[in-house]
Amino acid sequence: MVMCGTRTTFGIHFSGTVVARTAATLGLTLLAFAAAAQTPPFGLPDRGVLRLQLGTSVKEGGLHTPRRFVHEPSGLSQAINQSGKCGLALGGPTSLAVLTASGGRGTLGLGPDSIGVYDGSNGVACYRLTATIKEQIRFGLGADVAALAAIDANAFYRLELDLEVKQNAEFLLQVLIAGNVVDEFRLRTGGSIVAGQGSTAPGSADKILNCAAQSDSGPDSGARDNCRWTIDALGQEFRLIPVRGEGSLEGGGDFGAAAYANNTLVYLTEAAIGALGCNSSQVPQGTGTVPIGDGGSTAQCAVTRVDPTGLGGSCTTAIGYVLRNIGGTAEGCELIKAPGEQLAASIDILFPPETSTALGSEPLTRIGFSTAVPGVVVPFTPQRCIGTVVPDRNGEPTILEVLSVPGFVPDIVPGTPQKDWACILNNTQEFVGSGLMQIRQTILFWGDISFSRQLR
Repeated sequence: MVMCGTRTTFGIHFSGTVVARTAATLGLTLLAFAAAAQTPPFGLPDRGVLRLQLGTSVKEGGLHTPRRFVHEPSGLSQAINQSGKCGLALGGPTSLAVLTASGGRGTLGLGPDSIGVYDGSNGVACYRLTATIKEQIRFGLGADVAALAAIDANAFYRLELDLEVKQNAEFLLQVLIAGNVVDEFRLRTGGSIVAGQGSTAPGSADKILNCAAQSDSGPDSGARDNCRWTIDALGQEFRLIPVRGEGSLEGGGDFGAAAYANNTLVYLTEAAIGALGCNSSQVPQGTGTVPIGDGGSTAQCAVTRVDPTGLGGSCTTAIGYVLRNIGGTAEGCELIKAPGEQLAASIDILFPPETSTALGSEPLTRIGFSTAVPGVVVPFTPQRCIGTVVPDRNGEPTILEVLSVPGFVPDIVPGTPQKDWACILNNTQEFVGSGLMQIRQTILFWGDISFSRQLR
């Protein structure tokens, strides 16, 4: 079975699935993802969208009642209330979003159609985000987004922000998973735009959007000083930080009758998502993923990161991930992560029951390593491990020589900076009756990878 990987427009490194399903079913090539921007990546479920709706008197078809967050299609909403002269207090009846502020006076500010940081009760000081006093706001998903069956989401995969900008602004947006920054994007206007950097359309390779909106220091000028900032990234929270100039987060209120079409949007999904650390002082996050699958109808999988410090490698940053099942004729799972740091890890995987075979005649596990070329992968069939089994600093087993002895094992994908290799540490077969057996394996791997078995 041939495996496939590709690199999406938002920097997540996709590792593995059957070639015929990659573009046709999951839509993960660059062009397919751009053409179907509101479809969650990696075959993840669509859980609707959160709309931020701000303004003073806007209504359009009964769909925009300022000021609130509202989930579509359920219609569940959360009120955005004024506290005091221009503070912001989130109400109910549903907890859809969590907003916090830092810098300035450290509290949220609310204007007629803007959210920022409170820095005084006069005019725009109520609700602007200002770079010089290090103001920022942080958005997270409210408790009911995951708790209520009508939404059942725990992450976003796309943001469409209505951002007002002033004074040749530059904004940094940080995407967070489990409290860790896993991606960064920038928006620039006016004199902050650097020749040769960024693009006027979303999806620039350097993740910089150049917005042509007016960014003067004078009074507001309707929608002419607003930017539509589209970001494709998986995350659980984001931080909006002015690096230069000023601005505020808005929800369509500057657009009059077109307010609904210009709401800030947060597209929701549900995924086994997190960040892998090394339980160290430098990278204190835990080493294990959320387990997925049931071992019956789907493969049951859990990945544990290995800290290769002192074993030929290092652990310097937390690595954001998505772990998902793959099905069809290939039952297994895949780990999706951003490209960059070398990942050393192990996976414990219980495959679904399959037709029993004679000992030694069972089908082998297949994996696929992503390459630097979109849509091109290197298939690999791991064999039993060789070398010296040693514990890492957390007691997790790994092979001493893989990273520490050059040439001890081949680099399956020499065109990438990471070492790509895998081996089977443990393998058990259990006869479960009715002509079926079940395979459980612990596989050590280095690099970006997926795992599957041919069952039919």
